[in-house]
Amino acid sequence: MVNVSQVGAGYPGSGAKALPKIYTVIGITTLTALANSFLFSQGAIFFGVLALLLFLSLFILQVILLAKADNFLRTAVILNGLAWASFFYEAISFYYFIVFGFLILFLLLAARRGKNELGDSLKIKISRIVRSVIGLSLTAIVIFVFVSMVLAGKFTLTEEGVKQLADVLVAPVARHYVKDFSSDMETGVFFARLAERNLAANSALKGLPSPLKSQVVNQSVTELKKNIEGYLGAEIDLHRSVSGNLYEALQFKINTLTLEAKIYWILIVLGLIFLSIKSIESLIALPLTLFVFILYQAVLISNFASVDLRDRSQEVVLLDK
Repeated sequence: MVNVSQVGAGYPGSGAKALPKIYTVIGITTLTALANSFLFSQGAIFFGVLALLLFLSLFILQVILLAKADNFLRTAVILNGLAWASFFYEAISFYYFIVFGFLILFLLLAARRGKNELGDSLKIKISRIVRSVIGLSLTAIVIFVFVSMVLAGKFTLTEEGVKQLADVLVAPVARHYVKDFSSDMETGVFFARLAERNLAANSALKGLPSPLKSQVVNQSVTELKKNIEGYLGAEIDLHRSVSGNLYEALQFKINTLTLEAKIYWILIVLGLIFLSIKSIESLIALPLTLFVFILYQAVLISNFASVDLRDRSQEVVLLDK
């Protein structure tokens, strides 16, 4: 029997049965990436996010099935990256090629981490593979899509667009501090919840009577508002939603920033994207693990692939059964 490693590394055997399956795995994953590129290029963020989760699941499955076939795995990742770039042709520029190179590099690194995780384990543990792959791959894709949409002029600054952005980037971070946070929450309420959280954490202030606690909270809200306004250079309406104030602040900054400052703020946004991805990574790891497990079991049950025990009783995926 010829396994995937034989096909990829030149071991004896023709691998005739494995090759069509390898091409099928690469083809399905690449087509999913192509669909993702189309959805995001058209501004269909909601459906794009759903399709992104499907792509990540297939990408991880692709790593598992092709882990022992280095040449095929590298080719697959490059094709996946090219598919992601396909519908962002309007963004082609020097910066676009930089971010595209970043995408390919991080997808290759993510695949390498998944491959190493498989090589270091005797049993194929889906949850560990998902965690080893998801961080780099999700970061690369989100940053690539964001920059490409900006370069292509697809990401226009509207209040609804800022609300969606706040739901994706701000909400996961904010919920670490205010559990019921939403971008529709009044800014004053959000500031008050932050102040109450800090008050609860301060043992010296826990015994204050309710009127004094309210006074401390109101004072904290006023100081926080003043500090943020000083930093942004724009006024904050405590009775307006967080996303509404964020929209006004972004609009004000964009209209007044120099080119150098705009680059600086883009870097800040990319940093926020990175932090947000890290904060939601653990949240989506569990459902993603479940979905990848279902897909993995499906390919085994259908005899598309099988598992054999090789050196050191290590589980190896076979595609030529």
